[in-house]
Amino acid sequence: MKKVIKTFLTAIFPLLAIAQIHAQTPVLFSFGDNNVRLSEFDYVYKKNNVNDENAYSKESLEEYLNLYINFRLKVKEAESLGMDTVKAIRDELKGYRDQLAKSYMQDKGVSEKLLLEAYDRMKWEVRASHILIKVAGEGLPADTLKAHKLAGEIRKRILKGEDFEKLAREFSSDPSVKDNGGDIGYFTVMQTVYPFETAAYTTEVGKVSDAVRTKFGYHLVKVIDKRPAQGRINVAHILLKIPENATPEQLAEAKKKADDVMQRIKNGEPFDELARKYSDDKLSAGKGGVLPEFSTGKMVFEFEKAAFALQKDGDVSEPVKTEYGYHIIKRISKPGIQSYDEAKVDLKKRVERDSRNTMATHVLVDRIKKEYNFKENPKNKDTFFNIVENELAAPKIEMPNKEGLEKKPLFDLAGKTYSQLDFANFIEAQQSKKRDGLPYKIYSDLYEKFVDKTCLDYQDSQLEGKYPEFKMLMQEYRDGTLLFALTDQKVWSKALQDTTGLKAFHEANKKNYMWDQRLDAGIFTARDAKTAKAARKLVAKGKLNTQAILDKINAKDSTKSLLTSQEGIFEKGQQQLIDQTAWAAGISDNITNPDNSITFVQVKKVIPPTPKSLEEARGFIVSDYQEFLEKDWIKILREKYPVNVDYNVFNTLIKHN
Repeated sequence: MKKVIKTFLTAIFPLLAIAQIHAQTPVLFSFGDNNVRLSEFDYVYKKNNVNDENAYSKESLEEYLNLYINFRLKVKEAESLGMDTVKAIRDELKGYRDQLAKSYMQDKGVSEKLLLEAYDRMKWEVRASHILIKVAGEGLPADTLKAHKLAGEIRKRILKGEDFEKLAREFSSDPSVKDNGGDIGYFTVMQTVYPFETAAYTTEVGKVSDAVRTKFGYHLVKVIDKRPAQGRINVAHILLKIPENATPEQLAEAKKKADDVMQRIKNGEPFDELARKYSDDKLSAGKGGVLPEFSTGKMVFEFEKAAFALQKDGDVSEPVKTEYGYHIIKRISKPGIQSYDEAKVDLKKRVERDSRNTMATHVLVDRIKKEYNFKENPKNKDTFFNIVENELAAPKIEMPNKEGLEKKPLFDLAGKTYSQLDFANFIEAQQSKKRDGLPYKIYSDLYEKFVDKTCLDYQDSQLEGKYPEFKMLMQEYRDGTLLFALTDQKVWSKALQDTTGLKAFHEANKKNYMWDQRLDAGIFTARDAKTAKAARKLVAKGKLNTQAILDKINAKDSTKSLLTSQEGIFEKGQQQLIDQTAWAAGISDNITNPDNSITFVQVKKVIPPTPKSLEEARGFIVSDYQEFLEKDWIKILREKYPVNVDYNVFNTLIKHN
């Protein structure tokens, strides 16, 4: 509930930093040493009353002004108490800022192109074979060159007519080649590393790509087929497992069991019940066999082929054999390809997690370098490598001697010089694992990371000054967070924890929490007229309590249902039969029900209006106590920070119809 209220508060009073943009407009009101200008109030007011035809009436403006003043006073109090320095709040603000900053720390033009590219590729599926010439992502230049040369030589042999599969089995480092000859089947967007995906989608069917570099090495990609995407599908399945290294007898037994279950489905038995009873996939069996939604490339080939072959929702496949056993598959639904607008939010999250997203970051770094006059000193860069060459291959990086390093610049950015010492400290902080024999590559990678981080850190430090909307959103969230924390302390949690205050508030306001007139009554229902007559006599005598009457009447019946009752304190509107009964002590007339049972009401007494106890009305009392605390707190704040409103300025906002 508090999270909802927090969101509500920040929505009511957004973008307070707008005041700085309109610093020259007249002061509308002041409190303490703070001034709030007309344009600031007008901005937030207009934002929250955009569709209200009477928004600029005097009454509406005065009501909102009062709310806005209270809001600013609470934030002022939170600041004066140092709540903006509390670690939990600072951590929350930092988390929000880090999240908000992400969209400003990429080249938006590139990001949008990547989204559109991914969406266009999402509409297609590619079947490809590949040959992998393995080389580590951090390999030495000589190793990289050797792998690239070999990939080129193999490609030439393919173009001259040699069999791709034969060469794949001979040269490919992909361990699956022994089973598939390099054919990895159909896949779609973001199911492979980005460079490989790009080669597959941009190479014509039947052609072989140039050597493609990924973190695994060099790939030659042969495109076998392209087809419109099958999309996503929801299915349920029943799995009858086949034991590992199964004998022919075990295979036959599993097949017979699958056929038996299939026949029961055809006979009309519910699929979900059979899945719960017989499926060996215990994770999905409890859900009636339902699996998570999937698309091409997510399941083993035989299962996927059978699932997508089902023509309509509700169709069930014949038993399908895979490496896991026999599956019986039922199609639940098959959503179509989403529109770009529908897919964009999810696609954006996936692109941000994908390796392609580094492109947007690299473009931004290049732009930062140009914008802030990045200048490099290659000589000092090479000199530094000679100093640290041995350390880079050690298990733990420790710079041997940092004296004099701070005097040797590596590069300048935005007028600030970054020295060899800055880089040395960065390297030590990385504490890379030992990578023997690769010091130059390690050095190059670390230097590139250092430059990128320096550029991105500087860009991050400039966001508030460079992007007014970023500063406004941060100010909005900050003030909302402070307001939430202090209101929780002064009002919400206090009302729940201050039992003495709550009891005193209830005692002083008992008249606001009253029961209406009520009946203390019992409702008796007899199976037939004879039983009703006997029960009425016992009730009228008044010698036995309700349970004794029930025991006496039901003693002759094994079901104990000749007579039933319902006792309680009833209000108007709570029970229709009670509402129809005369509100006076006594026994009502018999009422014949549709099933011929008989009901009558015994009114024991009429209870006059009385105050509710604290427990009986706790929810209402706590809510009213919170409102009381809020008003009392506002009164204290207005005394502490006297408010002065310039009504001549205020009146300029009023628009008469």
